[in-house]
Amino acid sequence: MMKRNDWREVFRFAIQPEVFLDAENIRVLLGPELTRTASPTGQGPYEAKPFSVELESRLDALRAQATATEERWNVIFGSVGATELGPMVDRMIIMQSAPMASALGAWLQGLSTPSAFEDAAQLKILALLADDVGVGNAESSRHDAHRLLARRLEVTSVAGPVAHLPSVAELEDEMFAWPAAIFALSRRSDVFELELLGVDLALRSIGMLPAWRALAKRVGPQDLSGLDLSVARTSALLKLGSPLSLSREIAAGYAQVPEQAARICQGIDWAAHGLAHLCDHMLAAVTAAIDPRLAMARMVRLRAREARIYHHDYKLEGKLLSTWFEEALTDPLPLVDALGRSKLVRPKAPGSSALLDALIRPDGPMFRIFSPEDLVTMRRWIESLAPASPAAVDAPSGSPRPVAAGAGANGASIKMGDLGMGAAPTSLREAYHLLQGRALAPQMRAFAHDYVQRWTKIARSSIDKTSRSLPAQWTPGGLRSWLLDAHDKHSDVFQQSGDELPTREAVIDQTLQLAPLTLIDGSWLQGFTETRLASSRTGWRLFQTYWDELGNGQWSINHPKIYRDVLTSMGIELPPTGSLEFATDSRIREESFRLPVYWLCIGKCPVTFRPEVLGLNLAMELSGVGGSYRAAQKFMKHYRFPTIFVDLHNTIDNVSTGHSAWAADAIDEHMREVTEIGDPIAEWLRIRTGYESLAPITKKSRELDYFRRNSSVRRKSRSPQAQLPTNRDGAGHGAEP
Repeated sequence: MMKRNDWREVFRFAIQPEVFLDAENIRVLLGPELTRTASPTGQGPYEAKPFSVELESRLDALRAQATATEERWNVIFGSVGATELGPMVDRMIIMQSAPMASALGAWLQGLSTPSAFEDAAQLKILALLADDVGVGNAESSRHDAHRLLARRLEVTSVAGPVAHLPSVAELEDEMFAWPAAIFALSRRSDVFELELLGVDLALRSIGMLPAWRALAKRVGPQDLSGLDLSVARTSALLKLGSPLSLSREIAAGYAQVPEQAARICQGIDWAAHGLAHLCDHMLAAVTAAIDPRLAMARMVRLRAREARIYHHDYKLEGKLLSTWFEEALTDPLPLVDALGRSKLVRPKAPGSSALLDALIRPDGPMFRIFSPEDLVTMRRWIESLAPASPAAVDAPSGSPRPVAAGAGANGASIKMGDLGMGAAPTSLREAYHLLQGRALAPQMRAFAHDYVQRWTKIARSSIDKTSRSLPAQWTPGGLRSWLLDAHDKHSDVFQQSGDELPTREAVIDQTLQLAPLTLIDGSWLQGFTETRLASSRTGWRLFQTYWDELGNGQWSINHPKIYRDVLTSMGIELPPTGSLEFATDSRIREESFRLPVYWLCIGKCPVTFRPEVLGLNLAMELSGVGGSYRAAQKFMKHYRFPTIFVDLHNTIDNVSTGHSAWAADAIDEHMREVTEIGDPIAEWLRIRTGYESLAPITKKSRELDYFRRNSSVRRKSRSPQAQLPTNRDGAGHGAEP
């Protein structure tokens, strides 16, 4: 499978939400084993057979592979029985599977894009992701279920955030390989969408890792139920079907085209290879932990780099111990065996061995060098050097030698790519079109950052120029009170508005000009489909809001779809939102794309601009509640246009239990965290700026025109068609690099 320099570093890089990865670089990362069209079980390339036949053949092979691996785990559990090794094996499984647990559902996190907001299949994909992250609750993702079990089994080193995992030295480097590949693939879902759907179907078909299934028989099925990808965890998904049936339905819908079916099968093969690699190395790690000699060798390898510095004056079998440790970085077994032959150990009296006695006493040269777990490993190893007793537990046969970190390295790594990749837009319409996808090539990312910074600079100057600004200071609980006051003001304005109505033509024109904005409803939150953000204490409310905007997986209540129905009632039919035809539609005025482009830019930067997103989200959710939505309902009803869009938003955005309340609560959660570890004054200013950014106050409207202000861009302006990306990693939705 994949052999690279340091998989944990690849993992550390690929989990970053805003990273852009070159598609070809990802293929190189996966290696020839994953990019060939053949499964590990001997299945040949997809040859346009009936998809159902091809699919079942591959999935049957994958399930057989998983069953065989589970049996290997059953043998291990049978060998350790009720001995003290049993709990150790339990902990080792949870420890070594932590990177994979962190990747559960991550293969879907980049598939939701503005251009696909109205796509029924994409809404079902989003429903699967919502279930994986435990929509509606904080810290309820599948990874959180694993973290909870890790704490219960006292494996606390892997019970923290995803970003902490690469720093856990006890994790084998190869445990990061397949999870790192999953995160990397998710960064380019515009290229690998169908393969990712194959990965999803494969993993839901086996439900959970064979090691977890075997472990469930020991610690209880309920403790691992959250890790079973085939079982729904939320009532929202149960309305649509089981995760497995929904994944099958999605794949079958795409597989009507043979080329697409082949790519889905490729994804299944990738998953099979990735799982085989992961399971083999996990089995090797646990087997090595059971074998006293291999466990001791692993411990020595982990300590060798530090130890080599301090042992230049002691010789073992005629060789300096520092030299032994240098060699142990790649092969620790010779040193372990030499120690076993030395006077430092007494197999028949482990407690009297210098390694467990004189050397580690408070007055000894190695006091506090070893952890309690290290001492247990050393004692087991020393005891194993004595003649075997009838009660001794045999390790499964075929125990491998411990592999040094980075073994087989060939220097390959994963990189962001050349800064010249992608296309920088030269007009608002072009920017709107190019931003419809998820991945941002470097040039496009530079534009997005610049656009947001220019927009928020104007917004910051708007603070306190009107009574609608957020309070000057944040106080715990104060935002909810402010929210109710703002709601009252909206109602007062509505009550004082009188009975004057805009003309029918004005209503139609305003509805049309809002189409670029409303058809990407929720796009400012798209970055919070990241699994680790969607389940965080701050982000879960933002993901749930996004989930609501897109109809909770149901096309019939999808907000962009409902808005198109309103347009249709007015006699307006628009091209698909992600198409070039939409962006260049002459019926929509240029300035109607300004705010939508801002939404699209900031929505792709959930880390860089998180405070601004939080403020913008509150402004957006509160903007019409109690006031303008009621006014719109009145004149829409008067002209006999559907009112469902404004009616729906006036209820779900409410300030007590709706989106406005969630937005305030998300800000409060974020500010509580910042107050403990950051600069709350600066952070609150950024949130206030984000709030103002929905409608910045300017002396002249053209101040918000990025391309008018940026003369160097304006001079280079070309038609949107000319700006379509032609290089390998263009940011256009669905463009193959």
